[in-house]
Amino acid sequence: MIAVLALATFGLLLQDAPPPLPPPPDAAQPATIVLDADGEPVAAGRLPKSTSTEARAAWDRLAAAVATAGEARTPIRGFDLALDLRLRVQENRTNEFPDARYAYLAPAFLLADTGKGRSQMRGPKGDWLYDATQPAERSLVRLDVGRENAEDRRQLDEALDVARLFVLLIDSRNVRVIRFAATASPEAFLPTKVVDTAQTLSWFELETPDVRPGAQNKSGARILLGMSKDSGLPVIVLADDAAAPRRINPTTSCVSLSDWKRFDGWLLPKKLLVYLPRIVDAEGAGGVTSRVADGWRAEPAMDLIVKSGSLKAPLRPEDFLPPDPTRLAKPPSGG
Repeated sequence: MIAVLALATFGLLLQDAPPPLPPPPDAAQPATIVLDADGEPVAAGRLPKSTSTEARAAWDRLAAAVATAGEARTPIRGFDLALDLRLRVQENRTNEFPDARYAYLAPAFLLADTGKGRSQMRGPKGDWLYDATQPAERSLVRLDVGRENAEDRRQLDEALDVARLFVLLIDSRNVRVIRFAATASPEAFLPTKVVDTAQTLSWFELETPDVRPGAQNKSGARILLGMSKDSGLPVIVLADDAAAPRRINPTTSCVSLSDWKRFDGWLLPKKLLVYLPRIVDAEGAGGVTSRVADGWRAEPAMDLIVKSGSLKAPLRPEDFLPPDPTRLAKPPSGG
């Protein structure tokens, strides 16, 4: 789910005289009515009427725990964060990005910068990779065309859901809730390194249409929140497609959150460990090969520290555009 931060490749061709910026991709889609567990239309920050007293109290406690008392706060619409990132692209290969940047503007714009000359973005003019380490004629690559860029587009889809999940955990007023209920500890499905901690937490299951793990998922997310009995803050988060079987799937991810600090009137987890499944190819009926999860990777796929940033950054759609191609020696590839 967070594999996008490896920042492999991306791009889109700008025109010499660009037209006015279009709305974000999500905003252009027809509105879909989503019903909650009671059959009522969902609304941001509103729990279904049938939500139990225990679950409602946990939800309210989470909202209070991440906020600064007495401070007026507008809903979080995005963020701009400086990160120290260790990424395990494969189990035996690690990349270090001590000066990475991760920016998001709701509902659908994203920028991920390694701090080493490579950045990947989704903005008003599509999906791009900009690699300043390459010759000018190959530095800008369009990603939203061609089968060869399908993996990069999938990674951007996943990174966008990571950003939405991040905002969800900090500001529940942004979240449309289909269902929120107490549940048993999912110890049987968790990475070994977090099982002991999981046993000390209170667990709740959230179903929401606002996060969609997996590029093809249309059902929204099933998110299991392991919350501290002392602070009410989430400590472990297990996320998957809402319609996925209750097991470790290729779309499952587990995030450990710790060291919560105040940013712009909100509490923010400064340290995140992201665990991903070990994916293998399995041959099924008729010789068809599919990707399946074979347990968890032994180590976190990502070790992230939030160094600084803002949850009130004055971001604009223009901030998610690639560099002006007229400044390049030759037209960008893919265009």
